[in-house]
Amino acid sequence: MEFLKLDKRELEKILIEPTKNQLLELLNFIYDILTLDEMMAIPEKLKSKKSRNQIAKYTISDLFIKLLKSEDLRTRVYKKLTQTPISKYLYERLVWEKNRILAYEITEKFKLEFRPIETARYGWNEQNLDDELVLITQGCNFGYGDSSEILYINDDIKSILKIFMALPKDYYLSPSPNQIESEYNYNNESEILEFINVISGMLKSNLVEIGKTGDKPLNKTLNILKSSTSIREFFSQKKMDILATDMLTRSFYNYYFTKGFKEDELLSLKEFVKLKFEDRLSFFISRIFASHLKKVRFDDYYTKEIELFDLLKKIINEMPKDEFIEFDNILSYCKYRDYRFDFESRYKTYDYYMDCEILTFDQDVVTDTLYANANYEIIFFEPILKASFFYLASLGLVEIKYSEPVSLYAVTAVGKPYLSVWDGLEEIKLTSLGKYIFDFSKTYTKKELKVQKREVKFDEYKPIITLQNEDALMIAKLDPYTEKYDTNRYILSYSKIFKDCKTYKALEFKIDGFYKNIEKNPPKIFVDFFEDIKKSSNLLKRELKLITIKLHNNKKLLELFMTNKKLQEIIIKAEGHRIVVSKDNLAKLTKIVKENGFFIDF
Repeated sequence: MEFLKLDKRELEKILIEPTKNQLLELLNFIYDILTLDEMMAIPEKLKSKKSRNQIAKYTISDLFIKLLKSEDLRTRVYKKLTQTPISKYLYERLVWEKNRILAYEITEKFKLEFRPIETARYGWNEQNLDDELVLITQGCNFGYGDSSEILYINDDIKSILKIFMALPKDYYLSPSPNQIESEYNYNNESEILEFINVISGMLKSNLVEIGKTGDKPLNKTLNILKSSTSIREFFSQKKMDILATDMLTRSFYNYYFTKGFKEDELLSLKEFVKLKFEDRLSFFISRIFASHLKKVRFDDYYTKEIELFDLLKKIINEMPKDEFIEFDNILSYCKYRDYRFDFESRYKTYDYYMDCEILTFDQDVVTDTLYANANYEIIFFEPILKASFFYLASLGLVEIKYSEPVSLYAVTAVGKPYLSVWDGLEEIKLTSLGKYIFDFSKTYTKKELKVQKREVKFDEYKPIITLQNEDALMIAKLDPYTEKYDTNRYILSYSKIFKDCKTYKALEFKIDGFYKNIEKNPPKIFVDFFEDIKKSSNLLKRELKLITIKLHNNKKLLELFMTNKKLQEIIIKAEGHRIVVSKDNLAKLTKIVKENGFFIDF
């Protein structure tokens, strides 16, 4: 039997939260199993119920710290807490696993009837159970909505009871005891540095396009990256076959515009991970993690992802460094310690929801809305935590084993066999790259990058470029400059080059991009083509100081303009019933026309 190992400072921290009355409640519970020596340690005033209120809380806390030096006392308290099958079941479940249990579940399981709650008022009513269950509270919401009775332990008392409860066998993170037969094994360690090399070049060439919302890469960009790198995807099904590429594209797009890439891909990855775990990058990745949920707000004003990545940091530091660990072990590790995270406030998290199909006890399927308020672990904590390990796997930091996503609960997303696409995660292990990035090893030997050989031919007589193979990245680079000529040939195009160039400076910048991103020294025909474009620029000039005036078909008005010498001096051109004059002479024209009996108001 193993108990929590706590030093004096850790005990003091736990004993700060409970009230004096709660500490007295616990003292009453253990009073009858104290030895004579332990009784001698209790101050006289604490032995008398009448004088207990005169005792300061810190005196009771000090008493508990003295008593807890004895592991034998912990064993005796544990035996009292678990002296019956019912008390063992309730204390172990409520202290370690669940925040609450429906009373009727215990009634059905153990054929136990609870004392009815005295509903003295509308709203919340509660009372403690009897005998060895006295530390458990029975409560119900009388007169409002769901009035089912629940059993729970006050959080502050629960934190102390953890000291007396034997640790569950999976309390710590341990190597997986069995080799799980998984459908998929995913390790992206060899591919991630190549991906960084390619996307950095694409970002520098403005080839990564993001949608109007500012966070989702366009499918065109994702497809270029998929075909131009050897990046691995998690699944092959449509709409699920782009997840890794999508997460990595968002990540390094965000990193590029925040910090910029280092010369070395490994250094870029190390800096990126450091920034991500320090929460110094904007919201971008949890949009994918939480895509199964509604009413999630992604705003820099809120807590963002720091709580999630703080938890990941704890897990990574505690987990075995060279062996697989089961995700169930990680989930239990978090539950036993009451770990949680939020993207906004806790109260906002409780508003998140998803539409689900629920299998009832009668094996019927009903559609309902599940809120995180009552289902935080199932629809928020577990799916998001699983998603984050898939994300770390895409970065090459962990290796994962997983199966096709299938919900482990009697709840699924509407029309799906799973709650989220991450449901199938089974085991996790740090890669050699991950150990280096997280500073568990001092060195990492990079594998030589697979640089795709790009066979490109530039015609000497026409501005035509020929690709020897299907090269999605080069096609994307050529797209702003060329139109398709035939099967694998592309020709320079005025309309493509001029597109999106609103100024001559923008045009120059675009032409420079050709030399920088496609070919530094193309044949003379290409250089002449671009030089001719520059020389032929701005040969047309828009005259903004000229105004066209339309004359109505009025005999007297037309005679005025044909005979008046002062008007004829300021008219630049006349055609039909229209005349062109300089804006500077508009006031003079207006004066002459008005003097001759024609009112105008421009």
